[in-house]
Amino acid sequence: MNIRLDKFTLVVLAVVGILALTAVILVNRSGNSDELQAYRTEDVPETPVYNAFLAFRKGDIATARAQYSSRVLEEVAGEAGYGPLRGESYLSDETARRLRVLQVNPDPQDAQRAYVTVAIDMYATGGLFEGGSTWSSERTVEVIRENETWKINAQEYFY
Repeated sequence: MNIRLDKFTLVVLAVVGILALTAVILVNRSGNSDELQAYRTEDVPETPVYNAFLAFRKGDIATARAQYSSRVLEEVAGEAGYGPLRGESYLSDETARRLRVLQVNPDPQDAQRAYVTVAIDMYATGGLFEGGSTWSSERTVEVIRENETWKINAQEYFY
């Protein structure tokens, strides 16, 4: 049996093949986005917020600690401390997370202080018909200049 395809069918099959190949490449490139992301080095108020979020996601507590002010690290060491900087476990579930910086507001009375508003988007698998769920939380984090760099000045762990 000799099958002969017309030009239209060949074009449709080629387009479908290209789309399938593109989908496979994109899925493989974005498989583990935490490993692909790098810490930021810019001297801007949102840098420690982004770096701490990423460090907690990677389990890099030493880098996370470096993003916090000395006042926060002293609090963590004392009675008022809690969370992963103290050695307590951090949320390590299968929830995918993304941090978006929404706004940076410098303090008008203090040039060494700013407030960074972020949204944390979370995606969880499962649910009815394995549809998963998506939700976001928004928060404002105080950052200060300390030793010529921006530092988080609150016990914010991006839960």
